[in-house]
Amino acid sequence: MINHQSFPYSIFLKLLRSELWQTPLDFNLELNHVEFNALYDLASKQAMLGMIANSLIRNKVVLTREDVMKILAIQGRVAKSNKALNSELHLLCKLCADNGIETIVVKGQTIGSYYPNPLARTPGDIDFFCNKTNLPKMISVMKKNWGISTEGKPSEQHYTLSHNSIPLELHHCLMKFASNKSQKIWDDIFYSHKSVSVYVDGCNVPTLEPTINVLYTFLHLYHHLFELGVGLRQFSDVAILLKTYYNVIDKEKFLYWLDSLDFRKAFDVVQLILVKVLGMDEKYILSPLACDKKSIEAMNLFMNVVWFGGNFGFYGHNRKYKYKAQYFLVTTYRKLQLYYRFYRFSPREIKASIFYSIPHKALMAIKGDLKGI
Repeated sequence: MINHQSFPYSIFLKLLRSELWQTPLDFNLELNHVEFNALYDLASKQAMLGMIANSLIRNKVVLTREDVMKILAIQGRVAKSNKALNSELHLLCKLCADNGIETIVVKGQTIGSYYPNPLARTPGDIDFFCNKTNLPKMISVMKKNWGISTEGKPSEQHYTLSHNSIPLELHHCLMKFASNKSQKIWDDIFYSHKSVSVYVDGCNVPTLEPTINVLYTFLHLYHHLFELGVGLRQFSDVAILLKTYYNVIDKEKFLYWLDSLDFRKAFDVVQLILVKVLGMDEKYILSPLACDKKSIEAMNLFMNVVWFGGNFGFYGHNRKYKYKAQYFLVTTYRKLQLYYRFYRFSPREIKASIFYSIPHKALMAIKGDLKGI
């Protein structure tokens, strides 16, 4: 078990909280080169380099000259990456508008726009969804106008594409559950609500309405957490949404959805992490905060997975294998370990994962079809 109060974890969290909530450090900080490198490695694993760079600069942390230059370079690089994604997002929105295509953009830049400094959030790709009516038209328009093709079989949820060196994920399924019951509940929730717009760097971008946005962002985080792991960037996204949508979220509906999907216990732990680890104000919580011994133990269980695996579990295991089947076997073993740990927080979904999802993917692997595995 990792001691969250030890260096560099304690300093990393203090700097992150400072940047998330725009509060000053309550002490003067000086880091030597070895300490800086430890902090840098941790921030990198958690996809938080831009946030930590901003915090170090804003709080006037004393660093070596070499490390100051590195921090300034990081800050510039993350900002440049965000600007590139924003430009691509503008092009995507224009392409859809010009061709009368309805789409919904999720996560990424649509949440980043709510951060204190949107250019400091480490960007990823552009995730967007088209329903069955708009999907064929979207594929055709992208091929005709951008010269990119969706040839080949997509994963269970999306096509992986690239335009102007920016990774794109065109979703035909926004959220995939192993449980058929949960899938139907989610589909009913998702397809019964309209999109709203969020202003991203001068462009109105269609995204999920607030209550569903929080639900989806949490579900995406938690699915990755009990599959292979997830970093603190995803937790920060949920915290920022809760703060942004404070007094707008329909709490009664949100908690009803969580109970229906059987993820209420998992959300309670994530919410505890947002408050105790990330320092989110308790006024933004959506359900009563439990701080008893059992809840703290659950929080530590979640956080051990976060610290071990880093962003999307990339650092928790070797991802380089000669054969994809080897990767499948190793990750399946890791998933089964996590399923055992997380079963009590979402039994329906994990039970379905064990008895349906894994056997289905194993059959695909045997047939040599490893797309999306």
